[in-house]
Amino acid sequence: MKTILKAKNVTKTYGKKGSAAYTAIRDLSFSMKEGEFIGIMGPSGSGKTTLLNMVATLDPLTNGEITIDGIVVSSKTENQLADFRSQKLGFIFQDFNLLENMTVFENVALPLSLQNKAVKTIQSRVHQVAGVLGIRDIIEKYPEELSGGQKQRTAIVRALIHEPALLLADEPTGALDSKNAAILLDTLAELNRNQQVSVLMVTHDPRSASYCSRLLFINDGQLDRELFQTGTREEFHQEILAVLGDLERRPVAGVRI
Repeated sequence: MKTILKAKNVTKTYGKKGSAAYTAIRDLSFSMKEGEFIGIMGPSGSGKTTLLNMVATLDPLTNGEITIDGIVVSSKTENQLADFRSQKLGFIFQDFNLLENMTVFENVALPLSLQNKAVKTIQSRVHQVAGVLGIRDIIEKYPEELSGGQKQRTAIVRALIHEPALLLADEPTGALDSKNAAILLDTLAELNRNQQVSVLMVTHDPRSASYCSRLLFINDGQLDRELFQTGTREEFHQEILAVLGDLERRPVAGVRI
């Protein structure tokens, strides 16, 4: 199985050298195989969101290298990165980021439209993925007519429509109630298991993290430890709680993003 993501000695420092500078991520390395479902966890301010933003090519590295699907993204220009994101990355955000003046179909089709795909190709792909996620019956509705769960499934379809190499999720259950959060996580786990979709998810929620196959715990901008799911989801949940409790009890070394 090929490596879909590799971060090598990644560092992110904000501000200028001296008293005003602070380091959010410090010399961090990890890799991800194609088809993995990895979660990033850590105390508030530990650097997990900064790490995801660097993987997403939204925040430049200070030092180090990130490779996604065989491409060293940390050496690309901003224009090249924009093209890369549109072709290789899928995004799921906490607040859905749906365009209110567009229908579900138009929102979902947008990534393919931006790639100038043929109309027939777009229509076929939208209906195919919408069927997998169970939103064909709402395809002509506008976001204001949808429930939170329907909005999130729409966001997932949009993220998957262009068959990205890597799906990135930033606190995807944050705006959902417990029922819809469980449906979303079951959907991600099913896509990962049945279609080998590679998922990297930042979450502060131990219950959400228990759906992952592997967890990276970030503390003070560094990789503290990894945890693998080997038993039941409930057993994994209890392991996660124990690790988070240990991390929360440690003193914070400095300011982080």
